[in-house]
Amino acid sequence: MRALRFHGPGDVRLEDVPRPEPAEGDVLVQVEVALTDGTDLKAFRRGHPLLLRELPSPFGHEFCGIDVATGRRVVAANSAAGDDRSAPPELLNGAYAELLLVPRAIAEVNLLPVPAGLAPEVAALLEPLSCCLRGVERAGIEAGARVAILGAGPIGLMLAACVADAGGWPEVVGGRPERRELVPLFGGETGDGSGADVVIEAVGTGEAWTRALELARPGGTVLLFGGLPGGATVAVDAYRLHYEELTLRGSFHHAPRHVRAALAFLASGAYPWERLVTHRVSLEALPALFADPPPDLLKAAVLP
Repeated sequence: MRALRFHGPGDVRLEDVPRPEPAEGDVLVQVEVALTDGTDLKAFRRGHPLLLRELPSPFGHEFCGIDVATGRRVVAANSAAGDDRSAPPELLNGAYAELLLVPRAIAEVNLLPVPAGLAPEVAALLEPLSCCLRGVERAGIEAGARVAILGAGPIGLMLAACVADAGGWPEVVGGRPERRELVPLFGGETGDGSGADVVIEAVGTGEAWTRALELARPGGTVLLFGGLPGGATVAVDAYRLHYEELTLRGSFHHAPRHVRAALAFLASGAYPWERLVTHRVSLEALPALFADPPPDLLKAAVLP
């Protein structure tokens, strides 16, 4: 079968690889669509300590497809992780391929049938939306809270929808004009975020982490959602942390309850999730897309 494999930063190749052979409990999926995301783009540029630990590595983790054994359409999160963060979760990788093997451990808890009428490219948003739901949970957002979200990309827009669903008032900070136009469609408004009760950093840069700490009101909460490279350090205002009693929290990944909630949220049609998928490409064209992303790209549907 054909699959994209990551050989190093900027080096992703379409190769013929052996067809996966499922063991007992594993599920072999024919990939209908895989989605690009910011994590994969960063991984393309600099590698990833969890997703791409061994080289060459399978690549891609957001997908929807057909269970080869049953013919049903399925979607899965990319791990079997729960709430225990004492060790990094084992992550599923390899969605940029014609076939994907979902290991038994993941299939038992985070492989779900796709509701009738839900488009495959929308169902494939399951994993990032699960992470957003967990982030909002970690932030402890209460009804009426003013929540600033740094970043107007797909994650920022999904976070806005999750905040609104939790009863908060999402205010998206920054972003390109064409992305800011989508904010009202996902339950938010645009603004400068100053003095917010909760600030969610969804850009993944040191500058954005610093800005998030500046925006929170005294006694507020800052959720650090966007990851930074290993070894990165960020300067913080010690006065604000101590005397203004800011709360800092990190958020990474999801648990099975978030995965199920995300699928129900997608199936509800509450927001125009399909607007997050702006491009369609083949496996062959994906490396060029990562090397030079078009300005209007949110997420691309990768069609094997």
